[in-house]
Amino acid sequence: MKDHLAGTHKDAVPCLTVPAEVKDEIKQYLKAFQNFKFAAQRNFEENVESGAYYTGSSASVSNRGVRGPMDRHVHVVSGGSQPPETMPPVSAKEHCNQVCLDIGRFFYENGIPFHAATSPSFTSMLRSVGNFGRGLKPPTMHELRTWILKEEVKTTTEMVNDIKATWKTTGVSLLSDGWSDMRNRSLINFLVNNQYGTVFLKTVDASNCVKDAEKILELLDGVIEEIGEDIVIQVVTNNASNYKKAGEMLMKKRKKLYWTPCAAHCIDLMLEKIGELPQHKNALLKAKKKLAISFIIIIGC
Repeated sequence: MKDHLAGTHKDAVPCLTVPAEVKDEIKQYLKAFQNFKFAAQRNFEENVESGAYYTGSSASVSNRGVRGPMDRHVHVVSGGSQPPETMPPVSAKEHCNQVCLDIGRFFYENGIPFHAATSPSFTSMLRSVGNFGRGLKPPTMHELRTWILKEEVKTTTEMVNDIKATWKTTGVSLLSDGWSDMRNRSLINFLVNNQYGTVFLKTVDASNCVKDAEKILELLDGVIEEIGEDIVIQVVTNNASNYKKAGEMLMKKRKKLYWTPCAAHCIDLMLEKIGELPQHKNALLKAKKKLAISFIIIIGC
C-alpha cells in the first residue's frame, strides 16, 4: 500500500489519484524507514563485534584450516600432495544447509525460542567458531557453570558499572514493573534507565503492600533513597489507582522528580475498554473460538 501511494514502482502499480502532499509524505516515511533499517543493522553489527571474546588473527585462523571465501570452491585433501579438487557451488550450498540443519536441531531439541537467533551474541558465537576453525573443543557442562559463567558475570558487572558511572551526569528514570509468579506472589522489578542503557536494580516481594498506596510510597521512596534523590528525575509505574495515588504523594514529598504512568499499561487499558464495546466484543469472541479450534486440530495432528 505504501509503495502504491508513493509511486515507487516496487511490487505495486503507482496510484494515479493520490494527492501530491500525501505522496510526498509517504515517500519521506519510506525513506526514514529505510534509514532506520540501516541504522538498526549497523547497531546489530556493532553489538556483534563489541560482544565477541575471540578475535583471532588471519594467521591463526588459516593454520586451523578454516573455510574462507576461496575454500568453498576447493576440497582439501589431508596429508597428501594431490591437487585440490574444485567444489561445485551446489556442494557448498548443501554443506551450508547441513550446518543450518544442525543449528536448527540444537534449537528444537533444547526448546530454545526462535527469536534467540536474532541475538547479537548468537551471531558473535557462530563467527567466533568459524574464526577459530577446525579442532575447536566445545565447552563442557562443568565449564559453562564455572569459569565461563564467572567471566561473563565479570564482563556484565563491568558493563553495568560503566552505565552507573553516567547516572550523575545524565540523571535517571526509575521504572517499576509489577508481575505475579507461579505462587501468586506480587513482585515488583525495579530498573534504572538512562540513554546509555537499562540496569536491573532488584526485585521486591510486595504481596503485603501492593494494594496500599502508603506502602507503595514507602517502597518507592526507599528505592529513590538507595539510588540518590538528586539522580532520579522521574518514576514510572503502571496506571492503577493505588500507584497513581502513591505517585502523587511522592511528587509532593520529593519536589525535584515527576511521576509518569506507563504508556504501555495505558494503551493496554484502552484496548481492553475498546474490546468490551459490543461491536468489537462479538468479533473477539468469534476469533477466540476459531483460534481454540485451530489449536485443538494442530494438537490432534
